[in-house]
Amino acid sequence: MNERTNSPGWATYLRVSDEDKQTPERSFAMQRQRIQEHLLAPSDLPFKGEYYDVLTGTSPNRADYQRLLTDAEAGRFSHLGLYRADRFGRNTIEGLQAATRLIGLGIKIRVAHMPSLRPEEPDGFFMFLIQMGLAQREVDVLRQRTADGMEAKMRAGGWAQKAPDGYVNKERLVSSNKYDRWVELDPDFNHVIREAWDLLLTNRYTLEEICEELASRGYTRASGRPWVWNDSKNEIRGTAKNRLHNIFHNPFYAGWVVSERFGITYGEIRGNWEPTITPEAYERGIEILRKHDGEKSRFKKRFYLLRNLLWVELEGKLFKMFCSTPTGRSQSYAYYITQTKPVGKNIHIPCDLVDEKIPEWLAGIAINPELIPSIQDIYVRQVKQISENKTENQLSEVKRRHTMLKEEEARLARLLVTGKITEETYDKLRPEWLEKLHQVEENIADLQREVNLFKDDLDVALALMSNITVIFPRLNQEQQSILLRILAKRIIVNPSGEIINHELNSPFVYLHSLAEYFRNTDLIQRGSSQVRQGALFFGRSCCMPGSFDPFKGRVLDDR
Repeated sequence: MNERTNSPGWATYLRVSDEDKQTPERSFAMQRQRIQEHLLAPSDLPFKGEYYDVLTGTSPNRADYQRLLTDAEAGRFSHLGLYRADRFGRNTIEGLQAATRLIGLGIKIRVAHMPSLRPEEPDGFFMFLIQMGLAQREVDVLRQRTADGMEAKMRAGGWAQKAPDGYVNKERLVSSNKYDRWVELDPDFNHVIREAWDLLLTNRYTLEEICEELASRGYTRASGRPWVWNDSKNEIRGTAKNRLHNIFHNPFYAGWVVSERFGITYGEIRGNWEPTITPEAYERGIEILRKHDGEKSRFKKRFYLLRNLLWVELEGKLFKMFCSTPTGRSQSYAYYITQTKPVGKNIHIPCDLVDEKIPEWLAGIAINPELIPSIQDIYVRQVKQISENKTENQLSEVKRRHTMLKEEEARLARLLVTGKITEETYDKLRPEWLEKLHQVEENIADLQREVNLFKDDLDVALALMSNITVIFPRLNQEQQSILLRILAKRIIVNPSGEIINHELNSPFVYLHSLAEYFRNTDLIQRGSSQVRQGALFFGRSCCMPGSFDPFKGRVLDDR
């Protein structure tokens, strides 16, 4: 037990993201009201102060959040009040680490959404853990819905990303919180791109020479940086030929929607923006680049298994690693490399050094299939308890909105009948009302399905956990990479290439957090019989499954 003494009193932590600022039920005012009503008012302890941030919970770099942790270390309060667990942080691992740290300091964490919860007790921490896991899943579901919306927009000929050089993103407000977004030619820069293409199509210039010509005409890049420069350190002439290479290979300028992420290939969907060049000119330019041997970087001779997954930890900080294939002495060398220079130079790690450790890492996180029924018994009961309480509250609110919209329809009809509004006005208002009603009805259906979907995700994930070491070797390199990206957000190594940590995606992060908690506590001696059963299991194995898509519910490999 911690012997330190904390100053008796309440501190509260509130957070809204940019999206939440427009949501009354998650506003600062609502959070304060619920915390006051369910935590502060029933307590005799004094109020010490409030901490609040306007930033996404997936980032730990929140000013007041860090100040809260510092003040907790100094013992300036004894109790911390939260509106809901997901207001503390939606990154499950980081949030649980912070909660464990505060509990270790003797701080009592209380949640207004569930005042009886005692995270400092074994069963209470288990329930808090489930709340954080559900919050993480909400983030992942929102991310998936956003991706689905982006794909739908692109398949309709729109553009759902930042416009490339020569174009600008535009938007207009259509209705409350709804925008129409599109891209159009940049009047200040598109002519530079057009002239660069004209130079290429003469078939008289290399990429370096085009950069020189653009600079001689007084042009800079869209960012304001030059096309050419003198490198005083190496005494060589630098050019932005790589940037130009990317522009010339971008089908966007020919009016085509192309997305590797969504499987949209060249020539499949025409964009609804004004192209800079014709498709024929684009293809002629590509052929010219091939003849000039400007296509080398387009052919990847090396497959990078951990692309966009690998991070290196140095002195407590994480640095993302990228793929690099330098050449020399008639050989090429495949590395993962940092773009920043944390020790005065880039960190290089040979690809083979890390890639060959992945099967061993997967073997270390596999699970004994005989223990699946024990885990299912735990999470089915606990998730049902938490989820049904939460869903009941949300359903009540959404159904109230549904009733209000029905009443609004009746009011519109009365106004039309009594002649207080014209048919033209009614025809304008009714589609907006129908859209709101349809959205509320979809929300009701989603909430009613949510608990079963969550348990289904966990069931499939558990079933696959025991087979990950069998599945992985049977996949080709691309499928292996996809499986790893579904499983993990990050795989973290030290500068020597040893895997020292990882961050998993939902629902794997939820299951892994359970395993870590049970392995590092003495719940076997102190917990309830139900939790002891889970602790016995989790203490013997790590629970990190493999080839499962938590949103589409599919297996990458037919077994």
